[in-house]
Amino acid sequence: MPSCKTIKSFFLVLLWFNLAFSQNYPVRNYTAANELPNNAVRSLLIDSNNVLWIGTENGVVKKENDVFNYFFEEDGLALNSCWAIAEDNNKKIWFGSYGEGISIYDGFRFKVISEKDGLVHNEITRLFSSENYMFVGTSDGVSFIDINTFKVHSLLLPAGDELFRVQDFFKHREQIYVVTYNSGIFKIQNKNGQSALIKVNDHKFIYSVLVDKDSIYSSNKGYYTKQSLPDYVKENFPVSEKKLGTSVIWDHVKTGNHRIFAAAWGIYDSDGGIYELVDDEMISRASEFDVYSKEVISLAYDLNFEKLYAGTKDAGLFEIALDPQIKFSEIKGKDILGFASTKRTSAVLFDDGIVVKGANREQKITLQQLKEWQENYVSNSSIPLPEHQDGFYELDYSTKAQDIGFYDIKVSEEVFWINTNIGIYAIKDSGELLHYLPLHSEEINFTSSGNLIETNPYGGVRIYNDLDAFGYTHYKQEDPHTPTMVVNSLRLGNKTYFLSVFSGLYVWENNKFKSYLKNEIWDEKKLKHITPLGDHIALSNEFGDVFIVNDGASFKILRKIPRAEIRGNSISFLKQYQGTLIIGTEKGLTLYKNNRYIFLDKEQGLEQPLLSARVIQKTLSIGSNNGYYTMDLDEIIDTKALVDQIELEEIYINNNKTSQYPFSQERTLNLSHDENTILLKFSTNAHPYPHKLNYHYRLNENESWSLPSSRPEIFLASLPTENYKVDVKVSDESTGLSYTQSLIQIAIHPPFWKTWWFILLLIGGILLGVYSIYRFQILQTRKFEEQKGLIQKRFEETKMEALLAQMNPHFIFNAMNSIQYYIMESDIDNATIFLGDFAKLIRLNLDHCTKPTILLIEEVEYLQSYIRVENTRFNNRINVNIDIDPAIDQYDVEIPTMLLQTFVENVFVHAFPASIRDPSLNISFRKLSDDRIECGIKDNGIGYSQNPATKAHTSKGVTLVKERLALLGYCIEEAVQIISEKNQGTTILLKLRV
Repeated sequence: MPSCKTIKSFFLVLLWFNLAFSQNYPVRNYTAANELPNNAVRSLLIDSNNVLWIGTENGVVKKENDVFNYFFEEDGLALNSCWAIAEDNNKKIWFGSYGEGISIYDGFRFKVISEKDGLVHNEITRLFSSENYMFVGTSDGVSFIDINTFKVHSLLLPAGDELFRVQDFFKHREQIYVVTYNSGIFKIQNKNGQSALIKVNDHKFIYSVLVDKDSIYSSNKGYYTKQSLPDYVKENFPVSEKKLGTSVIWDHVKTGNHRIFAAAWGIYDSDGGIYELVDDEMISRASEFDVYSKEVISLAYDLNFEKLYAGTKDAGLFEIALDPQIKFSEIKGKDILGFASTKRTSAVLFDDGIVVKGANREQKITLQQLKEWQENYVSNSSIPLPEHQDGFYELDYSTKAQDIGFYDIKVSEEVFWINTNIGIYAIKDSGELLHYLPLHSEEINFTSSGNLIETNPYGGVRIYNDLDAFGYTHYKQEDPHTPTMVVNSLRLGNKTYFLSVFSGLYVWENNKFKSYLKNEIWDEKKLKHITPLGDHIALSNEFGDVFIVNDGASFKILRKIPRAEIRGNSISFLKQYQGTLIIGTEKGLTLYKNNRYIFLDKEQGLEQPLLSARVIQKTLSIGSNNGYYTMDLDEIIDTKALVDQIELEEIYINNNKTSQYPFSQERTLNLSHDENTILLKFSTNAHPYPHKLNYHYRLNENESWSLPSSRPEIFLASLPTENYKVDVKVSDESTGLSYTQSLIQIAIHPPFWKTWWFILLLIGGILLGVYSIYRFQILQTRKFEEQKGLIQKRFEETKMEALLAQMNPHFIFNAMNSIQYYIMESDIDNATIFLGDFAKLIRLNLDHCTKPTILLIEEVEYLQSYIRVENTRFNNRINVNIDIDPAIDQYDVEIPTMLLQTFVENVFVHAFPASIRDPSLNISFRKLSDDRIECGIKDNGIGYSQNPATKAHTSKGVTLVKERLALLGYCIEEAVQIISEKNQGTTILLKLRV
């Protein structure tokens, strides 16, 4: 660490430079040739949002972070000529025109107030805001306007024929005072709800005033006065006789550090310009501020960024940085090529010599002095001069003093070493010559023991162990480890590094050279700059890439900074400060640490070329043409974020500006599908270097950021229907920090034919159509099947009717045989009875066969007739019993027609051969439920086996009965049960619906 003495010495040197050379301030000039509509800037205002308003003779300009917006009469301004600007407590901006009254701007539109609204006069000269009123000074009177209701109150003028021209207002002890040009000083008195102008004194020919604590500066014709404010407002108190200055002051501002600046225009004299009032003097700042106009008429001061704005009548607007981040000390006609310092002195290498400065002395070593030292050595040296044919770099001893060129200045063992095109000079910190060496080397350095290392582009390297005797060791260029084409070097600890533009990195260590390329440690060839960086080193190549490497126990590349991340392609120098890498390029200065990039350029006042650089303590000095730059590195690196808010300013939908944003409660901009081309204009909070801001956006959180843009706007063309959450990221190159904020949510609603409900309705319609067609086909099929079933049913019923209409031929034959038998036996009675029963049976059969169902009583009657006929043939030996459940109403219940006859017939035909004694047949009807009955037919006949293999005969009648029941919708397995065992009789159970 440097000693306190070293620090003190350095600050003395800096103080000397600052006193010796004037400081220049970064200045920008805005004119009608670029940003302004007119060069006559009549009024200026910095509003509460740090926005600059510029009133010209041809329109008003809003300058917000170097984005310019213009307002003219066609935008609602009362008149393009704007002589006064003020902001009220409601944050509305008031513009006073010289001819058409006042325009009030609320951020969207203008409201105009003129004589027809009660204004005393339309030529506005001054505006003054106080509490809920705006006081309006005109060329002939005073009005004040309520900022909430815009009600105009005009004050009565004192008697007289001359114009009551208001030049300024000021406030003292809650009292508003009016300053006029030729009518005196007045106060506005409120009494009993009435306001009036009360004359205070007869001070005349006043152009402007400035209140500074208890003093007041008052401008007059060709001079100004400074008086006690309480005295100035006393009745009939005389004007100070002490006249200060030489010009007419039209406006004043006081800065945060109590500097007072004045805008002067002498009208008919040429003594105007920009001045500072210091100790009762007007000090011109025209040269330092580079304000060349003699007609400065308006001023504004930006406290946040320490900027002074000067409006002129003929040269536009000047923006002056009063406390620039980068300060420039001008030394006209001098280029600063290098800096160096020892413990006791500092040296600056100029293009025409060297200045060595100590605590109590200063010495200038001129080009002529350097030439004389060379000539003395050449004429007096006993050692042969080195020659080019011996491998030394060419040196022309006839070079004149004015043609001497410098390469660099270094320090070794408290000695300044300067290598030039006529030799190497070792100069003590006292300014005396220690050594002159007739060597021409563009790059020199030293070993850890202090021996001089001379490089030669083509002749190898020499290390000098005895400068007086010119003793050296020569390392030939043929050796692959000897540095060649060296362009830079660095001594660091016990190592000395050399950089070559063709063969990469070399090091002198342990009394030998080592090539990193030849040893296959690092294959980078084209290197140009090197600097220590904490425990590491940083190197740059010819193409603008930077490498941070560790060269300790092993060589390792820690980080490569590609040139795309550095502003500029050609690196001028590398320096470091407390782990921060400083990179100088043709575009400016980049500071890098931990992936944070800070960029400085002409916007902060850093102009090209950057010829040299030096870091001492926390100050970076950069040599340039006609002077040098200095900057506080702590102030730059430790700066806080300057951007912490983003405001949506304007929305354009399909190229049409929207004044009232159609936001929903969720701050969503709801738009239809044909409103999908959107331009969003936004702004950040005020920034001292707006050109350092880059803007990125994304439409949803899962998307990547857009490419950076220098304009604070987002153009979204033909957005698809979707919901978007627009985020904006502002990257601030001046701090290396970024700020992200959600700007707006946008919902692009689809056309109705793409909405979910329409698609759902369409799908529903299609499904309904398909279903309708399907149902139609089903109904058609069902109808067809029903018709087919009806036909089939009718066919089956016809078949059944045909069967029912026919008597079993065997039964008829047997019946006829029985009748014949009775007749032959002359049993007329039985024949008659049998024939009657047979006839009744035939009649019932013909009657019932056409009906689908019959009453149970009718079925029983039919069965009884049939059984009498059949039983007659069996001589009535079969005992027949018909049992009907009392719960069954025989006259109400209907069953299928003639369903049981087939089973009864089988009993008489098959069940009772002659071997069966006491044959019996039981027919029963039992109620199962309200809609079902069970019909049982049980005999005690021979029965039969249920085994299909032993079944000899299948009754066709039983099969037809089952088919008929199936046509009627019965489940046959449930409706018909036949239980029979051989010699055990047969039981038939029929379960029928009623």
